[in-house]
Amino acid sequence: MPVALQISGQCLVALERSLAVAWPEEGCALLLGRRQARILHLQAVWPCRNVWRPDWPETRQPQDSRSSRDEAGDLEAAHSRSDRFVVDPLELIAAQKYCRNQGVLLLGVAHSHPRGAPLPSAMDQRHAWSQSLVWISAIAGPDSQLTEADRGAWWVGRSGRLQPVCIDVVQTVQADFGKPHPGEQPYYKR
Repeated sequence: MPVALQISGQCLVALERSLAVAWPEEGCALLLGRRQARILHLQAVWPCRNVWRPDWPETRQPQDSRSSRDEAGDLEAAHSRSDRFVVDPLELIAAQKYCRNQGVLLLGVAHSHPRGAPLPSAMDQRHAWSQSLVWISAIAGPDSQLTEADRGAWWVGRSGRLQPVCIDVVQTVQADFGKPHPGEQPYYKR
């Protein structure tokens, strides 16, 4: 199980900008890199469209019922892309092909919580991919200046249980920005 995630300052900026542009909806991106023993090295961000739709049965659970009531007894608001996300499957396939051709790994998925803390929701936990990284940034607006407290990362074990991963922002002097997305390359590559 990985215990740390290394990310360059430039890659961090690219990731958080790609998530912020979706605000007030949840933004999402794929995380590409390599694994060395118990350390994940995030090397590229692949921004994705959030294609969540309320009519997809696999994204609804019994507790998501629109007829349920909140603590005040009022009907809960219907879910939307402001509190749900699904990575565009076409972008996932394109990123997988890129990873295969470049010899890098698809480490996991990042997404934003525009109205909440950077902690995995019940929906995040249900839909997390086994043996992958989950990154969450709490983005309060399109120009948010995020701090360490506004982001978190977890490793999803074989059992589906999420374990916190330490985020280590490293400074690098060399950066090569790939083609703007959408395209055949990620948004940022080191």
